[in-house]
Amino acid sequence: MASIKVILYTHKTLKDGSHPILIQVLKDRKRKTISLGHSATKKQWNTNQQLPNSKHPNQSLLTARIKRVKTSVNDIILKLENKEKPFSVDDIIKQFRNNGTDETFETYTDALIETLKTQGKLGNARVYTYTKNAFMAYRNEMDIKLSEIDIKIVQGFESYLTVKGNKLNSVSLHLRTLRAIINRAIKEGLIEESAYPFKKISIKTQKTRKRAVNKDVIKMVEELDVSKEDNLQLYKDLFMFSFYNRGMNFVDMAYLKVKNIESGRINYTRQKTGQQFSIKITDKAQAIIDRYCKLEDKESYVFPIIYRKDKEYLDYRNAMRLMNKKLKKISELLKLDVSLTTYVSRHSWATIAKRSGIATAVISEGLGHESEETTQVYLDSFENDVLDDANELIIS
Repeated sequence: MASIKVILYTHKTLKDGSHPILIQVLKDRKRKTISLGHSATKKQWNTNQQLPNSKHPNQSLLTARIKRVKTSVNDIILKLENKEKPFSVDDIIKQFRNNGTDETFETYTDALIETLKTQGKLGNARVYTYTKNAFMAYRNEMDIKLSEIDIKIVQGFESYLTVKGNKLNSVSLHLRTLRAIINRAIKEGLIEESAYPFKKISIKTQKTRKRAVNKDVIKMVEELDVSKEDNLQLYKDLFMFSFYNRGMNFVDMAYLKVKNIESGRINYTRQKTGQQFSIKITDKAQAIIDRYCKLEDKESYVFPIIYRKDKEYLDYRNAMRLMNKKLKKISELLKLDVSLTTYVSRHSWATIAKRSGIATAVISEGLGHESEETTQVYLDSFENDVLDDANELIIS
C-alpha cells in the first residue's frame, strides 16, 4: 500500500529561518517527495494535523493548496491500485508530474503576491500585481491554467503590450515577471519542465540613459543654499547622505533607525537584498544625522519620512515621489542638463569611484552587488565622455 504524508523538512533551513513543506510519498519502503514551494517555521506548523497553524501568515491559502495536492496524489494512487498491476513510488510521482495542475494563473499569482507581502517584499508584490493585471487584461479577464500557458500565449501577451504602447523596458519587465511566476510553478511541480514556454523567447531590453553625474555637479548640489526655498533642505540632505554612504538606496534611508547608528558606524540591512552593511560615518554624514536624529529614542527613524506604523510602505512611496519632484527643482536651480533623481547619487558614487581608479570589484562590494557584471551596468556608458576627452588629447 502506498501512503502520503505532509512534512516540515527541518533538515533544511532557509534564509528566513523557515523550513520547506514537502509531500512525502511512501511505497515499498521507498520515499519520494514533492516540493510545494512554500515553507513554515516550527512555530507555524501543526505536526499532528500536517498543516500550517494560525501563526502562519498564509494559513488558509497554503492549507487549501496542501489539500489539493494530497487529493491529487491520492487519486493517482487509487487509479494505479485499481489496475491491479505492480507500480512504484516513481510511477506515482511521474503520474503526478504528467497530470499537470488545475491551478490557475490568477489564483496562483495572487497567492505569490500575498506571500511577498507577508515577507515584507512590498516592491516585488507591487510588480507581480502590475504584471498580473496586465496579463488578465490581455486575457479579457479570463483566467487560464498554468499548464496551458504556452509559447503562443506568451508571444500574444508580448504583442498585446507592444500594441498598447508599452515601451520596450516595460514589456521586458512584464515578461520577466511572468517568467519568474512560471519558473516558480515548475519548481513546485505544478508545470512539467518540458512545457516551459520561454525556451525560444528572447526578452529584449533597451539601455536607459545613464543617471550618473560628475564630481562638479555633486559639489554644486552640496554647496547649494536652499534656505530660502520651500522644503528643499531635507531632500538635498537625503541626496547627499546617499552619496556620502556609498550610494545608499532611498528605501534604506527611509527605514533607517537610530538603533542602526552604533560606535561611529551605520549598521543596517538592505531592504532589497537582506545584505548586512556597515559604513563608517564621515563628518559630512554626521552633520546631516545631527540635523534630524533624536538619539534618545532608539526605535525612531533617523529621517522624517515614515510616520505611520501601519502604512510604512505607503509613506515611503509617497516620500520617494516627492523626493524626485524636489530633486527636479534642485536641478532647475542649478540649471543642470539632466534631472537629479533618487538613483543619481548611487550611480554617481559608482562612476566617480571608477574614475578615481578604484577597482570594479571594490565598487561592487561597496554597492552590495552580487557580481561585478551588475556593477558594470552602472558603469558601461560613462566611458564615452572619458574616451572623447582622450581623443581630443590625442588629436591635439
